[in-house]
Amino acid sequence: MDFAYTAIDADGATVSQSLAATTEEQAIRRLQGQGMTILRLEAARAGTAPDSAPRERKLQLFGRRSARLDEVAALTRELAIMIETGVPVVEALETLEDHCQRPLIREALADTRIQLGEGRTMAQALGSHPHVFPRLFIDMVRTAETGGNLDNTLQQAADYIESALEMRRKISGALAYPAVLLTVAAAVVLFLMTYLVPQFSKLFASMAIELPPTTKLILSTSAVLRSNWLAIPLTLGGAFVCGKLYLRTAAGRLIFTRIVRAAPVVGDIVVKVAVLRVLRAMGTLLGSGVSMLVTLDTVSQSCPDVLIERALMRIRASVEQGASLSEAVTATGAFPGMVCQMVAVGEKSGRLGQVMLRVAAFYERDVDARLKMLTSVLEPVMVAILGVVVGIIAISIITPIYSMMGAQR
Repeated sequence: MDFAYTAIDADGATVSQSLAATTEEQAIRRLQGQGMTILRLEAARAGTAPDSAPRERKLQLFGRRSARLDEVAALTRELAIMIETGVPVVEALETLEDHCQRPLIREALADTRIQLGEGRTMAQALGSHPHVFPRLFIDMVRTAETGGNLDNTLQQAADYIESALEMRRKISGALAYPAVLLTVAAAVVLFLMTYLVPQFSKLFASMAIELPPTTKLILSTSAVLRSNWLAIPLTLGGAFVCGKLYLRTAAGRLIFTRIVRAAPVVGDIVVKVAVLRVLRAMGTLLGSGVSMLVTLDTVSQSCPDVLIERALMRIRASVEQGASLSEAVTATGAFPGMVCQMVAVGEKSGRLGQVMLRVAAFYERDVDARLKMLTSVLEPVMVAILGVVVGIIAISIITPIYSMMGAQR
């Protein structure tokens, strides 16, 4: 029986030929024995052209949806395992498509499979879905297609995505309790100001006594909240939307980055998180064979810190002009001294990617420890602030009552 196949050979070239074999498993073993990564394999039928005709693509044209990191990581890991065991890429994509529950990812997989059938490379097909597959992922696949080591590259991409997801979970976990406590505090204060304080306001209005300044302030605030109960949330919502839109501009991102960096404790954590993300992304890309200039391009475009993004762009320009990476990194002054030293060590040893990943792991442990410390400090501070606010309201209400009782004696 003849099998028509499309595969990537050991030199990175895409080959489309036919192969005689008794079974599909035998054909797969023979192609893998030749060092090929199978993209498509099917039994050739006389008078039937391969199923590569364009199909209707049902893509999302409106809205900005995107896949979650955990979904992309699981998808990448499953795809790598199937390719490693010899399943053709097109068949693997079809299997993932059949078992995928998320319409967004299922549509992207179907379209990728169609584009592979039309003769496009896997990097080109995946690159048409940036809302599902990050650019770092695409660059790694493009390099793997050239080197013919797609399964290992996908495993590395999954490792990177899972590491980024784990760091995001740690940050969310550290901020979860303070966020809940802040919400409860706001609800308590709002209840006091809109329900309890107005009850005493009627009492004080019937009394001919002079109210303390704090009591007057609280009564006035309560009256404003009750009379503008609809305007206040609309104003806050409008300010939130305008703030988000402003943060999408270059000036807004720069101002926000500088404000966050200036915050005590938090600023240091934010900088270290940005640095470890850059190091892990660069280490992963370089370890998978991506060139230095492409690596710097990719990392700079996905960096959330504007100042580090600009530093990476300057580093790229210096490296393109012939400077070493360590010299370019040191010249920016945007990275800690330890990072500059370790980059120089990695260049001399020829293990730059591995060194960057080790430094990223060190920073991750440091950030984890600092997040735990920040959480342990924030909890009592926020409880104390809530107690002070409630205490001020209570004292401001109780003081006039005691004054009235003393005047009646």
